[in-house]
Amino acid sequence: MPIEVILPKVDMDMSSGTIADWHKSEGETVEEGEALFDIETDKATMEVESPGTGTLHFVTAKQGDEVPIGQAVAWIFADGEEVVAPAGATPPQATSAPEQKPDEVAPAVQTEAQPTLTNGTNGTRATPLARRVAKKLGIDLSAVSGSGPRGRITRADVEAAPKQADVASPAAQVINVGGKTGAEKTAQELGLSYSTVPVNKMRSVIASRLTESKSTVPHFYLNADVELDALMTMRAQMNSALEGSGAKKISVNDLLIKACAAALKAVPEANASWDGDTIVKYDDAHISVAVSIDGGLVTPVVRSAQSKDIQTISAEIADLAERAKSGKLSSKEYQGGSFSLSNLGMFGVKSFNAIINPPESMILAVGQGTKQFVPDEQGNPKLATVMSVSLSCDHRVVDGALGAVWLKKFKELVENPAAMMLN
Repeated sequence: MPIEVILPKVDMDMSSGTIADWHKSEGETVEEGEALFDIETDKATMEVESPGTGTLHFVTAKQGDEVPIGQAVAWIFADGEEVVAPAGATPPQATSAPEQKPDEVAPAVQTEAQPTLTNGTNGTRATPLARRVAKKLGIDLSAVSGSGPRGRITRADVEAAPKQADVASPAAQVINVGGKTGAEKTAQELGLSYSTVPVNKMRSVIASRLTESKSTVPHFYLNADVELDALMTMRAQMNSALEGSGAKKISVNDLLIKACAAALKAVPEANASWDGDTIVKYDDAHISVAVSIDGGLVTPVVRSAQSKDIQTISAEIADLAERAKSGKLSSKEYQGGSFSLSNLGMFGVKSFNAIINPPESMILAVGQGTKQFVPDEQGNPKLATVMSVSLSCDHRVVDGALGAVWLKKFKELVENPAAMMLN
């Protein structure tokens, strides 16, 4: 019997995946363990290996298609095996409409990779998400042309319908469903020069998650200036001791990760997440660290950072960041954080407020350290390296006083770093 090639579950919370690319074509020979196709998730593009050796036939999903997990996307026939279409082996049908692209699929939280539904009154084929968007925008689906498989109507078709028909109401033009705001139409009408960039799945999920966070999580912000001189001196001493050892040099960010973890250990009430009718309190400090990659960002997690020495943290975050940029993180490595750190100081940013990364309840935004005069203990001016930080808190879990206690402890640890090295 032919070997069934299914779309695997490569992410803990995924219900479907997008075929980013095929490495093999219909009729080509494949070897077991050879890269067969790529799946695009919200965080990375991952290779799927061939489950057997033989010839690839009956490829049912093309590049850009979103497929439910567990669904067969092709079959592999052994040498000499009769090539007969297995049940469900229906190749993707070409249509006259433009090919659906990866950016046209919905975020993982409301996927379009569901069976196409038919409206009993007019026979219109549309995905469930397309129907919801059409209802919100007041669009008649019978007047919309579908670009999906077998002419089904997708969310992108619905959102483009007002622009095509030029009949969008003022309300429809400002409703931000999937990010459409009428910017392109306005640019066209005004004769502005512009270009468009397709929204990939990662950017779509980032937009969805952060919009949900900012809309549903009651944020408040606490700001503080932290002196870095003692931390910088200790860092220089550490790196001097590491010279010639081949070990990676310690960065300021490595030390800030340790300080965040030590502060959470000292103030455990702040190491928690809102979970509806319960609050989840973590035993360890799992620090999510924002890492910029092509097309977006990910937040790999340093587990139990409060119990790790600084060299271990440094080596671990370097490895996580490198694999994040090459799309090789597993889902477990960027989920399950209890606190986030976002550092934009290296870009010359003085200060900023960050959006909380649910279900975490706090994120620390770190700016650049700059030289400035501050008063010493006797009130005389002294030159110091000062870093501005902003702590974003979820008020459902962290009250103002609790957030202030945590931030005060963090400041103490950074300004007296020997204390945090004892944790």
